[in-house]
Amino acid sequence: MVVKKFVRKSALSSAMKDIDSEMSSLNRQKSSLKSSIVKTSTNISDNHKKESMLQRLIAKLTGRDAQLVHKKKDMESKSDKITDKIGKMSKIKSEMKDI
Repeated sequence: MVVKKFVRKSALSSAMKDIDSEMSSLNRQKSSLKSSIVKTSTNISDNHKKESMLQRLIAKLTGRDAQLVHKKKDMESKSDKITDKIGKMSKIKSEMKDI
């Protein structure tokens, strides 16, 4: 009878140690996962901030691009007018030589 109790207690004690060991392992895994979740959340937040900053930069550059396109068209128009004036002046000069 005493041997049975000892064997039963020994088996229960061993099972409890196994359970404690498994619980400790699971708690470490849980802690590791929580740490990973925090890091991932921080990375997501950082990426969102970078994305917002890049979107603002793209908007700024798009606006600047539109200004430059407009300026280019104005300069091309002025260049065309100057080319026309040069052509007219050359024609007048040629006609004056003929006189």
